[in-house]
Amino acid sequence: MVGTTLREIRHEIERLADDDGDYYVVCARSGERPVPVAGQRFATRTAAADAARATEQYRAALRRYDPQLPYYDPIVRQNQPLHVGDGPDRTDEDTAPAPQRAVDDDETDDPLISFCHDVSGAVFEVLSGSAHEAAETAIMETYLAAAEATTDRNTLCLVLLEAMAAELERHLTVDERTRLLRAAAENLSPVASTADPVEASLAYLDSLSLVRSYDVTREPRTGTDAWTVSLRGYAIDCDGRRFPTLPIGIDILRRTSETTAALGVTDVTALGEGDWELVVTSDIETAGGLVCLREEEP
Repeated sequence: MVGTTLREIRHEIERLADDDGDYYVVCARSGERPVPVAGQRFATRTAAADAARATEQYRAALRRYDPQLPYYDPIVRQNQPLHVGDGPDRTDEDTAPAPQRAVDDDETDDPLISFCHDVSGAVFEVLSGSAHEAAETAIMETYLAAAEATTDRNTLCLVLLEAMAAELERHLTVDERTRLLRAAAENLSPVASTADPVEASLAYLDSLSLVRSYDVTREPRTGTDAWTVSLRGYAIDCDGRRFPTLPIGIDILRRTSETTAALGVTDVTALGEGDWELVVTSDIETAGGLVCLREEEP
């Protein structure tokens, strides 16, 4: 055991990593590089094997909060490109640091499912260490009911995020939701901060097909920044007037530095068929947080 929380395990993997290393970790079946070792390299085979074991521990910890999280078979490979695409076959340079599991090939995650599971696990970890037991219980009850009603894993992981957003809106204040989301963002695999976290986040979420397409315009204002955003084909279903911004908010936050002012969403307009317009702003006095918003009454 290298730690008991997602953050401790991830920090151990980061300690083992070396940007110039020749070794990296992939899933033996799919060739995918799972969170939290995606993008990491290691100087020695031993360090990479330790990271692979830590990856299993990390995903087992996530599974406490999200039982539907799929299994990976992490192995070590050497001297291969950083991008995914090597395929599931082992080579002479492969090392299997963990026992094989009997898992169907169709359980391998696509990037959207993997992202949704990672987000839900990160939020659950923060909730489990907070005083918001009522919200945690309500989310789990909704999730378990949905799990019994559907066998489609894509739909189920999106339902979980929608349930999370709705219950966090119901049980937490705007400030509490913002603090929770900031802490949860720190539990995700880190990415570099950027001068325009909104544009970077929307481009990433578009690549995952969480949205079908988007437009964003940055509008500097006196003392604040604002981004006017149009989203088309948002994958998370909702009740028509409520907009679950949780996955967007958490991804924006993990792309901002600790010194960046808090961001929030305002002026939400539902256009129907999964299309939305909204404004992301650094003016937290007028924003409604980054978890869940409702369209204002006309």
